[in-house]
Amino acid sequence: MFLLNLPLWAALLLLLVIAVLISHYGIKLVHKFYKYEHLKESHEVSGFIFNAYGLLYAVVIAFVIYINWGEYNEAQRKVYVEINSASNLFHSAQGFNDSAKKLVMANLIAYTETVYFDDFNAMEKLNRSEKNRTAYDSLWDSFLRIDAQAAGNQILYDHCLSELRTLSEARRMRYHYMENTIPIVIWVVMIVGYFIALMFAYLFGMKYKNPYLILLIAFTYINILMLYLILVLDYPFTGYSAISKEPYAVILNHFKEVFSAIK
Repeated sequence: MFLLNLPLWAALLLLLVIAVLISHYGIKLVHKFYKYEHLKESHEVSGFIFNAYGLLYAVVIAFVIYINWGEYNEAQRKVYVEINSASNLFHSAQGFNDSAKKLVMANLIAYTETVYFDDFNAMEKLNRSEKNRTAYDSLWDSFLRIDAQAAGNQILYDHCLSELRTLSEARRMRYHYMENTIPIVIWVVMIVGYFIALMFAYLFGMKYKNPYLILLIAFTYINILMLYLILVLDYPFTGYSAISKEPYAVILNHFKEVFSAIK
């Protein structure tokens, strides 16, 4: 969570420092026991094993990134589905009679406010907002209390009910993608796999240490970045790179302008 809340430049810089430290002290430790001449004798065998292992590790990392990237995009899409449904419901409700119209619109404004001010803040900590739950229940209650016949338009009522259901589904899926994180066993496999790959890298060497150190830092850094990318994608509503809540602010301001004109 600490890494997720850092600005991107700070996180990348911190990870680079970690990569440099791991590479530098790793080389010193290995070369304390094994000289370049000893490592050179195992290069051919180590190379074949490393290539095979690297392929397996790359497949695991690529698969996890692909799945998480897809879920991140889907979580973002659900946010816009919820916003679109709220907007459609808000404007469609204006076709009801005066009392029903104001009741639905006022509760929809209250719901959108709690999403923006409370729910996203709670989701950042992997929680759900109780204020949003109350506003959500009130929105449904206000809509179901409307007499479809008295509202003046049965077709419009059915359309609004469909939009409210779509909004509800998008809200549930938003929570689903917040809570559906990578199982701990997969994190263990990826992290252990990274350290095994790093140990393989130490089995190689170059006569001149500085070029080898630079290559090892690059290898370590790109692997750490892949794990950081997975972490960011795994928590779509947390941290500096979280899905933005600003579209709710835009639509909320629009709702208030329209509602104040009606009143």
